[in-house]
Amino acid sequence: MARTASPSSSRSAARDGGVAAALAELLALGTSRGWVVSCYQKLETSDRSGEKYRIKLKNRLRRAAERLDILGFPHAEREAVSRELERVETFFAHSSNLAGSRGVAVFVARGFFRAVPLPYVLKSRVVVDRTPVVGELVALVEAGSRLLAIVADRRSARFFDVGLEGVTELDGLTAPDAPRVARFHPERGAAPGVGEYRFHNRIREERHRHLAHVAETVTAHLRMRAFDGLVIGGAGVDANALLPHLGPQLGAQVLGVLRLAPRKVSAAEVRERSLELLAEAAQRTAAAAVQELVSLRGTGLATESVEPTLMALSRGQVRTLIVDADAAVPGYRWSASGRLAESASGARGEGEAVPLADLLDDAIEDALRQRSRVAVVRGAEARRFDRLAAILRFRTAR
Repeated sequence: MARTASPSSSRSAARDGGVAAALAELLALGTSRGWVVSCYQKLETSDRSGEKYRIKLKNRLRRAAERLDILGFPHAEREAVSRELERVETFFAHSSNLAGSRGVAVFVARGFFRAVPLPYVLKSRVVVDRTPVVGELVALVEAGSRLLAIVADRRSARFFDVGLEGVTELDGLTAPDAPRVARFHPERGAAPGVGEYRFHNRIREERHRHLAHVAETVTAHLRMRAFDGLVIGGAGVDANALLPHLGPQLGAQVLGVLRLAPRKVSAAEVRERSLELLAEAAQRTAAAAVQELVSLRGTGLATESVEPTLMALSRGQVRTLIVDADAAVPGYRWSASGRLAESASGARGEGEAVPLADLLDDAIEDALRQRSRVAVVRGAEARRFDRLAAILRFRTAR
């Protein structure tokens, strides 16, 4: 019924190979190919509607090209980077390249092209730099995105190893002693209802024994392989019947419960729905970060606007960077100190102010390099601060 996936010998090797392999390749690339275009694109349902992502992507690519002129790139380099920007646009013009993912990262340089499907993207952006911009990939690999999905009913269970690059169905379970009838039929000649209580009680006991066996198998899979979360699936009102059998430790790893028909669902649907839960979990975490930000007002452990946040980022104070997904903030990076700033005035001994099309993109990368969490929000959560905010690791000494 199922294919058995080979267990990995270590947790690092057990991570999803696609993103980890791409990250290793990009880190090895270094500066050997000249300028590199790094593009992160969200592909959620709202982005795909009417191909909105293509319109917004064209605007970002145009701004990246305009920045080449602002920075005074030599003609040959401008032409080279412009060709790479065109390759990015061509890739996104073909919908077949984007199937089955809620986000994608594309890296293009001279003689080099790499597209990496992602379960979600923090913020759509295009960055031209000497090296690939891989902070988001690093964070994703470290946080993990390999899921164990369990789709069960009272007689069987199917297990799926869900990763960014694909899905593998593992060996399943069938309860051999489960009755094949779901309704009580009294014995011939017996009074109505005689034996019905024992019949239904036996079904309940067999169902609970089966689900307990499923929970034991989940524990065994977690011992053999490194998973970063669990997804539970089932039919109708019984979709979450497995949860009480997992216990508090395993229950804390459950990302969500899906309504799925165990015998009919395909591996592809399990993967798609599981990655949706992974993206929703990231959104919940981002919303919780805004709540924490609000609770820390007046304590000296939070900033709620652009300049104070950038200053905290330059000091290594930021524990969680919170970004308005719909904001764009032109700014500068000081060449000597590397500090980001919204204004080109007020710096001493920090070198030249290099213009940036959107300093929020660079702020995200700086935060990821500092091992800070990044929360990108929109709507009501984004209106609770001014474009950029942060929860701090420590207060600044007065």
